[in-house]
Amino acid sequence: MPLHSGGTSQVQSRATVPPRPPPVEPIALVLYEDPLSPWCLVAEKRISAALDSLEGTYEPLRHEPFPLRLEPRAMSRAERERLARSTRKAAKEPEAKGVTADLWLSADPPLSSIPPLAALLAARLQGVAREEALRTALRQAALFRGVNVSRSDVLYELAEHVGLDLSRFAGALATPLTERRVRARYEEAVDRGVDAAPALVVGEEWLVAGPRSVDEYREILERYAQVRHGLPSARVLH
Repeated sequence: MPLHSGGTSQVQSRATVPPRPPPVEPIALVLYEDPLSPWCLVAEKRISAALDSLEGTYEPLRHEPFPLRLEPRAMSRAERERLARSTRKAAKEPEAKGVTADLWLSADPPLSSIPPLAALLAARLQGVAREEALRTALRQAALFRGVNVSRSDVLYELAEHVGLDLSRFAGALATPLTERRVRARYEEAVDRGVDAAPALVVGEEWLVAGPRSVDEYREILERYAQVRHGLPSARVLH
């Protein structure tokens, strides 16, 4: 219908405006890790560096437990030496500078990864920031000072040091439910194809096994973001 303005008839045309694309939800990132593994520290630092150029594309990295030592048991000398060799190899990477093999060569090595992983889930109840502070403290104690962080007295000391409410932390750590959650998440990871830590799951579809270089992580994350909407599920990148 003509619209009149100042005596001049004008027809208002409807210009074709391209529809706005729907808002893109940030993509989930899950790192299955064990604080006793220096390679998990290496992987986390490299993933964080790769994400620097992808701000807003991905959610903050979420950690989930994958105990490398599931059941408490004494280690043979050969197993301890193997773990020490792996630790020394990781220590050659810039991200793990200062890491030592003392944890595995001491007279008191950790028999299981379950206690420190349970401690992290207990700390998560007080916020992700507290959990991350405890993770850093666990790594510093275990990987850089060779302290057995599977001992409850060590866990309480580190929890107090990072400012956790000790009564809440102790209650969460003591309940069998916390350990059951660690084991349940481990089993879920195994069902997804994870067989070692570190392992990165991108968008609940791609599994990136083992530590990668910063450039490899960046390429994988960029590629996934580009093909997000047409990608077959359950891709495994070896």
